[in-house]
Amino acid sequence: MFIDVVRSRKSCRLFSDVPLEDSEIDTIMEAGLRAPSSRQLKDVKLFPVRDVGLIRRLALCKESSTTPLETATFAVIVAADPDVCDVWIEDASIATIMMQLEAEDLGIGSCWVQVRLRSNGDVPAEDIVKREAGLDRGLKVLSIVAFGRKLR
Repeated sequence: MFIDVVRSRKSCRLFSDVPLEDSEIDTIMEAGLRAPSSRQLKDVKLFPVRDVGLIRRLALCKESSTTPLETATFAVIVAADPDVCDVWIEDASIATIMMQLEAEDLGIGSCWVQVRLRSNGDVPAEDIVKREAGLDRGLKVLSIVAFGRKLR
């Protein structure tokens, strides 16, 4: 039952080095892409990151609380276009939790890493993420979700 997935989900901050299967990644991404959005405007943009080197560089976007990105084998940058919808934060948050709940259902760990309103010194974390990932400067980055196999 769905409530069992909700009850069992916990943030996972340390992952094994065994990568996720393509089918698992596809299913997680589908859950995020199928998330509801305000007026069905589909303002949320999900950027899958399979390159472990890039995931580790993204961990440097802010001064603390990025530990999950140090061992994740997959991550998703969750962004949105604020010109498309004024409630982009809510839409991006819904897409984020949909991916996390799907990961839990698959037995995969996840952790939300906040980017919006965070920084590394004087540099906004969002600017670092956009630069490292080559994202459009007009997008707003809410978070990066770290995924990986749970350590048992």
